[in-house]
Amino acid sequence: MAQTMFLKGKRVLVTREESQAQLLCAMISEHGGVPVLVPLLSFQRPSSEDWKDASWKARRLHLFDWLVFTSKNGVQYFMELAKETGIPLDQLPKIAAIGKKTELELGKLSLQASFIPKTYVAEAFLPEFLEVVHKDEAVLIVKGDLARDYIYKGLCAQHIKAEEAVVYSNKPPAGAVEHLISTLKEQAIDLFLFTSPSAVEAFMRIVCESGLKEKTEGKIIVTIGPVTKERAERLGLSVDVSPEQYTIEHMLKEIDLYYQNKEC
Repeated sequence: MAQTMFLKGKRVLVTREESQAQLLCAMISEHGGVPVLVPLLSFQRPSSEDWKDASWKARRLHLFDWLVFTSKNGVQYFMELAKETGIPLDQLPKIAAIGKKTELELGKLSLQASFIPKTYVAEAFLPEFLEVVHKDEAVLIVKGDLARDYIYKGLCAQHIKAEEAVVYSNKPPAGAVEHLISTLKEQAIDLFLFTSPSAVEAFMRIVCESGLKEKTEGKIIVTIGPVTKERAERLGLSVDVSPEQYTIEHMLKEIDLYYQNKEC
């Protein structure tokens, strides 16, 4: 993307997990914006019960024909689980992956997905995956504790044996509520960026409970992915920008186009 300054002087609220937000904040700055980072997500190991369940399923991995990763985080925490349980990576079943970042994370481990959907959402993944998975195959879906069970239910509805393994937890970091409230009270935010339904839900819960929803009125709301957009709209936000390709790069391109169209 050309280094146009379409965000010049605009304050942009970023709600991503801190370690994953650095690139986005840098790109906002490159286009003249002022990133305001208030992480509303924090990834960590799940409850001991979920981890124990996932470990048990990992030890039975030889019974599965497919291993489905829906996120980069799922890959990272599953590999931690595999290391603890002594599972050799060269003995993994066929891999299906949703998203470019998930695919890249697998590549770092010299792992290659046998199936990647054309569109990076569960609704698109399921019909495409059903064309390659056989009725007599078993599927293990790796996920976070707040992820939907859309794929699992869809496979079961087609009488395909499927199980889920929760390998990470998604919780607001310590101090997130106070940080967001003080930021909204003290700073005039021009754009609100949301890259996941979880971030939208955490944000709206805080602003509604603190009586600060008016701080979003008349501001530009940006989401990545149809699920995030649907969640934002259902919770009362009016989404202005939502790219058809679910990446940060395309999100910024769409924001640029949005401002260009406003000037016309």
